[in-house]
Amino acid sequence: MQKYRLIAASVAGVVVLIVAVLLVASLTTIHPGHVGVSVRKCGGGGVSSDPIPTGYYWRSLFCEDVVEYPTSLQTLVLSKSPHEGRAIDESITVTSSEGLPVNLDVSLSFTLDPAKVPAIYTKFRNTIEMIAHNFVRQTIREGVQSVFAQFTAEQLYSTKREESRVEVQNFLSKRLSTEGFVIQQFTVNETRVPEAVVQAINAKVAMIQESQKAEAQVRKTEAEAKQRVAQAQGEADAKRLSADAEAYFNKTVAASITPEYVQYKALEKWNGELPQMMGTGAVPFVNLTAGKPAQK
Repeated sequence: MQKYRLIAASVAGVVVLIVAVLLVASLTTIHPGHVGVSVRKCGGGGVSSDPIPTGYYWRSLFCEDVVEYPTSLQTLVLSKSPHEGRAIDESITVTSSEGLPVNLDVSLSFTLDPAKVPAIYTKFRNTIEMIAHNFVRQTIREGVQSVFAQFTAEQLYSTKREESRVEVQNFLSKRLSTEGFVIQQFTVNETRVPEAVVQAINAKVAMIQESQKAEAQVRKTEAEAKQRVAQAQGEADAKRLSADAEAYFNKTVAASITPEYVQYKALEKWNGELPQMMGTGAVPFVNLTAGKPAQK
């Protein structure tokens, strides 16, 4: 009896252990910033249209697989430099409106719409990295070529750089949103055009700078000339005002000198003695002592 009990306990222990192992194996964790996709392998199989949220998930051990996809921000870098993105040349080359080659380093930041992640898995059956470097990269190239073909190489390198970038971003947002990709930012990190185009742009910039410098010098010269004219005008006005003031003073003084005023001023200075000379008219004074003998 004791032997049977020992065997039963051992069997029960093994069963419990097997059940525990199966339970642990069936427990799946969906990490933060991810959603899961349930892939059924039994009963005809198929992909569940409902994404699995973050947390623990019990799956059917032998009839179900769970695939995780990130919903956090992803950035695809397509660069010529081996130090950016993957260690190969993934830059994009398109043609401008005049048929010149334009080589670009670009990047695209995006997230996945959690509700559409099951559809993404159903269509591509691959990891997000492989989807990005194949489908998304090809869509970027299509969008860049479609937009850049509207502009010259010179415009893409200089004046239309931001406008063309925005148009490509709008293209990608419209095209990729239907597939479950939410576009955050499309960036053109570097634009390479033929050297002849660069030289022509630099020459044009130099000409514009020289023209602006010449215009500034003309404005400076005109301002200095106006300043000199204003200064001369001011000096002339000052002289005229001074002359007018002096003339007014002289006129006022002349009007104030009357015969009575002259007589008054003479009386102010008289010392009480009769003058030796008296007269009127043109000869104001006469000698009153003329013809008298000198007193002894």
